[in-house]
Amino acid sequence: MSNGLLLIWTDITPEAEIDFNNWYEQQHLEERVGVRGFLNGRRYQALDGRPKYLAWYETDSPEVLGSAEYGERQANPTEWTRRIMPCFRNVTRVTARQISKAGTGIGGWCTTHRFKPNSVANEALTSWLENAPHSLVDEGKAVSAQTWHPTSFDSAKGTTEAQLRKTEENPPVWGLLVETGSYEAAQKSTFGIAELIGSLGGGEIETGHYRLGLLRLPR
Repeated sequence: MSNGLLLIWTDITPEAEIDFNNWYEQQHLEERVGVRGFLNGRRYQALDGRPKYLAWYETDSPEVLGSAEYGERQANPTEWTRRIMPCFRNVTRVTARQISKAGTGIGGWCTTHRFKPNSVANEALTSWLENAPHSLVDEGKAVSAQTWHPTSFDSAKGTTEAQLRKTEENPPVWGLLVETGSYEAAQKSTFGIAELIGSLGGGEIETGHYRLGLLRLPR
């Protein structure tokens, strides 16, 4: 059974940035991984690429992201969350199903390649998404890697928390996430991948390199 993924890329207004970082580290990640079915939560800051911040979570299944418990959190945000959410900008938020994953390591850096296929993913692109994580790990280019596609499981839609984010969110995306042990390895591991995805019908590719700031596990 494929794992679920929740991925959020965002910028934040300058005046709220310190409060935003404290909120993530002291409350928000712990709150999210406290939901039944959440396996972990990570947050990152960009070394290059935009948006500036990335957070992502693995769940037991995509259905966890459509659960009543997750929806209850979204419908009843904390006061701190109510203060921070209106300051989000340039948000891409994806509830996703993992296509393929290889490796068990947790890297200090990750690279994301985000895209929206020109049409329904063709056979060549689908095959590549299934095989790419294993190739990257087997070749020693990553400690772990995974690919995903968006799903409709999302009990956050229309909730109080969703409404607090004042700006319209970007469309959900497909992608490849690669974890490595160094920034240099991240750059090398993904050399040429954006061009390859594009040649397979992946459309416009957005790539970003991010440094891990915090990993949170359920208690």
